[in-house]
Amino acid sequence: MPRPVGPGRAGPEAGFVHTFLAGRVVLGAGALDLVADEVESLGVRRALVVATKSARDTADVIEEQLGDRFAGRIDGVAQHVPSEVADHARAKAREVDADGIIAIGGGSAIGLAKAVALTSTDDLAIVAVPTTYAGSEMTPVWGETAGGSKTTGTDPRVLPRVVVYDPVLTQHLPKKVTAASVANAIAHCVEAVWTPKADPITELSAVEGLRALAGGLRQVLPEPTDLDARSNLLYGACLAGSALATAGTGLHHKLCHLLGGTYNLPHAETHAAVLPQVARVNAPAVPQSKARLEAALGSADLAGGLFDLFAAAQVPTSLKELGLTEDQAVEAAKAFKPTDNPIPVTEDLVREILTRAWAGTRP
Repeated sequence: MPRPVGPGRAGPEAGFVHTFLAGRVVLGAGALDLVADEVESLGVRRALVVATKSARDTADVIEEQLGDRFAGRIDGVAQHVPSEVADHARAKAREVDADGIIAIGGGSAIGLAKAVALTSTDDLAIVAVPTTYAGSEMTPVWGETAGGSKTTGTDPRVLPRVVVYDPVLTQHLPKKVTAASVANAIAHCVEAVWTPKADPITELSAVEGLRALAGGLRQVLPEPTDLDARSNLLYGACLAGSALATAGTGLHHKLCHLLGGTYNLPHAETHAAVLPQVARVNAPAVPQSKARLEAALGSADLAGGLFDLFAAAQVPTSLKELGLTEDQAVEAAKAFKPTDNPIPVTEDLVREILTRAWAGTRP
């Protein structure tokens, strides 16, 4: 049997193992009108709607669409899925006897739906309607925060059965939120080429995802309501999430989860500050993948190009801007546990990454 591809060995000639995840994607302007039909096709009888506060109007539309299938609603979620919020949602799902959840919003809304599905004794179907570019809708990855610590895992029960992408829902997403969310999605693409589970198929998705995301972001900054640009970004987010779902996470994401769970830093913005610094040390160890990502990004240097793209989009590129102290950056480096990576992960390496990310030093 061929050996699975590891970090830095992305060629098919080396052999690989890839798992395709089941799911249905519906993308297009006006796709929101199809949500009720998709719910019906899944055989869902009682759907609980979970929506971010900013998605209340969209939730109203879906509630009306559902008719008798509407079972209840949760408005308002929290980033990093605090356990008390998850427990409330689980209780609500039991109370209304939900056999399906429609999650409307960004990663926090979809993450809350996953938390409910994870512990449900029934086979709870999730239909995701993303309004940002987080990519969580394409993955079986869940996360929950308790006591200042974020726990993550993978379980097929939390993978949404259907994802409905409607670019119209993102047309009025503020530039600041758009850019930070795109940075999050780009992190999924970049890290997907060097995790232990990376393979030629995840890399193909990651490279094309980065091309769509970088191009879409450059398009949307001067023209925020451009539907073509918004469609490109959703397409890129879909590919980014798909790559992450199979390749898994590595040093970069584990650092971001530590910072978010321990210091309550904003999830998307943390990616923008940390990713260029991790790419600086990791990318040279996977030269072929680095070259492909650079071509997709339109830059001769991956780490520097990522930093410049985020800076041009006015996403914070330093952890200091996000409220982290330098002492906390050093503290996080000491607390970080080694993980599989193209180069050895030491406390000194992590301290260097986080110190540079704290200061916002260009790679």
